[in-house]
Amino acid sequence: MKTIVLNHKSYLSYEEISKYKNELNNINPKNINLILLPNLAYLTLFQNEEIKLGAQNFYSYNYGAYTGEISLEILKSLKVTYTLVGHPERLLLGIDNYNQIREKLIKSLNSGFNTILCVGHNENMKILKKELKFFFKGLKYNVLENLIIAYEPESKIEDGIIDIKEIKYIRDYIKNYMQKNYELNIPFFYGGSVNKENIKEILTITDGVLIGKKSTNIKSLKEILNIVEEEQDS
Repeated sequence: MKTIVLNHKSYLSYEEISKYKNELNNINPKNINLILLPNLAYLTLFQNEEIKLGAQNFYSYNYGAYTGEISLEILKSLKVTYTLVGHPERLLLGIDNYNQIREKLIKSLNSGFNTILCVGHNENMKILKKELKFFFKGLKYNVLENLIIAYEPESKIEDGIIDIKEIKYIRDYIKNYMQKNYELNIPFFYGGSVNKENIKEILTITDGVLIGKKSTNIKSLKEILNIVEEEQDS
């Protein structure tokens, strides 16, 4: 079963997300693992819905005196089961650095969340290799069992031209690395300029995709889901 992650980032007003929720309830994709990452302010709107929920960000393990932040304990209470860590936009904006990403990765995995770690933001293989070594240094295989790795190059975030051969090469390297070092078959996702024209081809070589702004448009989302459903049924 393929996974589609809907990363809403900081789009949609309250009125828009309320309308989106009502329309989303009428979509029942078959054989698709659908995960919604709404803006953190809107998580409570979906906590009693059947769709799987993820968080775009978090700060600490526990409740505490962290003004303006959200903790993993709060996310658990909202029925969130997925987290997103290391998205290139946060690196570009200077909100997160590599040390903070590693700290969040460990916190999320230790707390039992399905953790989507983004790597390869600048498409440099040398740096990607360093990222993998840095993020997983000292971690045991059992801690990494809930890990998902997503290749999300920053140049492809908005309407870039994807390179299937490049994605496949990165996939093979990451899967081989995790198998060799941890004996784990880690799910591999791709994010960046995913749309109805290319999603079928992308999903032939990945376990799932992250869709950004296009996922906030119900019409576009329905078209994408229909294409995936047809492919799954064929």
